[in-house]
Amino acid sequence: MSTKPTFKTPSFSAQEIKAMIAAAPDHVDDPDCPYDTNHPEAFKAYWADAKTILPGQHAFQKVGRLKLKKAKR
Repeated sequence: MSTKPTFKTPSFSAQEIKAMIAAAPDHVDDPDCPYDTNHPEAFKAYWADAKTILPGQHAFQKVGRLKLKKAKR
């Protein structure tokens, strides 16, 4: 197993970052999104009932939930 980092921070100059931000659109239209990404109230309404699940809290990670069958020989 390698001890080297698997992710390296991209090396963009300040000018390149400013150019990317300037080129970004002011309005995004994503037809696959279930809510209007440009409308803050639609965003809040969509995620209002969302629940944060921390590592180890998901149903399949709970002790006793996963029952493995013994392999037949």
